[in-house]
Amino acid sequence: MSQILNQFKSKKKSSLAIISSEFWTWRQQFFLNRIQLLAWVFLIVLIMVLILNVTITIPSLNASGDTKLAFSAERTREYLKVAVCQILGAGIYLLLAKSYIFQKFPEKMFLLLSGLVLMPSQFIATLKGQASFDANMWILFYAIQAILIPVNWRAHLISQVTVIGYCAITLMIGWRDPHTIVSVAYTVGIFYTILICSVADIGVFLYERSLQREFELRQQIRVFLHAVSHDLRNPVIGMVMTLKTFWHPEQHTAQIPQELLHQIIESGDRQVALINSLLETHETEVHGIVLHQQPVKLHELVQSVITDLQPFIQQANTTVIYKIPTNLPFVKADALHLRRVYENLILNALRYNRAGIRLTLDAVEENLKHQICCTVQDNGIGMTQQQGDRLFELYTRGPNNRQSLGLGLGLYICRQIVTAHGGKIGVSSSPGTGATFWFTLPI
Repeated sequence: MSQILNQFKSKKKSSLAIISSEFWTWRQQFFLNRIQLLAWVFLIVLIMVLILNVTITIPSLNASGDTKLAFSAERTREYLKVAVCQILGAGIYLLLAKSYIFQKFPEKMFLLLSGLVLMPSQFIATLKGQASFDANMWILFYAIQAILIPVNWRAHLISQVTVIGYCAITLMIGWRDPHTIVSVAYTVGIFYTILICSVADIGVFLYERSLQREFELRQQIRVFLHAVSHDLRNPVIGMVMTLKTFWHPEQHTAQIPQELLHQIIESGDRQVALINSLLETHETEVHGIVLHQQPVKLHELVQSVITDLQPFIQQANTTVIYKIPTNLPFVKADALHLRRVYENLILNALRYNRAGIRLTLDAVEENLKHQICCTVQDNGIGMTQQQGDRLFELYTRGPNNRQSLGLGLGLYICRQIVTAHGGKIGVSSSPGTGATFWFTLPI
């Protein structure tokens, strides 16, 4: 038991990553799709700007008569060299976008696109001992970037700081393009570039936060609806299965033992209490579990759960080995929610394994940690360790039935309940050897 607990205790689990795993998955795919779109858009923009400058802007400046503005043949060649490098950079990026590394490292590829498009002009100028603050190009690129990819503000900030910082360093060293006129307008251009970048980053940050919050709210609604349909349906089905054994259409009356009638009444009371608890959690908008803790005798509580689930156990032809000691200390827990943990673990073992399995329930006191480690073990089909590591996430799906929709939600709720009690939960398993679900509770 201690080995099982220690094996999983070392695993670091981020609550934010678990809660928002669906959002991160969506963001990754969104990021991949939009980066390619950004590359195509900017490739088209670069080609259009090149055509515009060659056919209209440069001839107009040359005809103005101002030698400072005019594009000499050498300056025209320099511009064409930079423009062609930028276009080639965007084209090279689109070719790389089809590679495996693009799918594996989207953020690095995002920064690579920024470098391929914006850095050629800086590198070419540096080789000539010059540097130019290309504010027009940067404002255009970062504005389009923020509009098309409004997620991952850190990547946006890094791409901006890298390019603008490089140029700032070269300008501080004294490398400056002699064609650049240092004036108030030039200083204003620098200010506007930094301002646009800041506004873009803030916009991306706020948009991403709102999207993440929307995903989390959807999760809360799904968890609530599942808890109502899943946790209330199981006791009702068990009750109906039991009552059907006493139903005989040819008879006008049916005799129900008082003990069974008492169990049905208790089951109904627990359903009402569960509804009240779910409504309380939903109304207070608390994603976790609202607990009403009191000393609970674990042996008696689990024995009651087994009794209530007896129709399911008999139908699955399952052998239950009950090993929880009667002399265990009381646990500080919410009895209703703790029942939900055991009900979910037992019903999942019955539902996603073959008929006739052996189910072992045990609990061991760990004096040094002042807690009790509880286990629900089966000798069913088992699972890989990779599947087990993700089993308690919301809506986990996998190659076998253990990771179907219902299982993922049921175990997600179990994790929420155990975590709210200050404990931990996990699973130890391998294919073909069954699974051991464990969780801890404070004494």
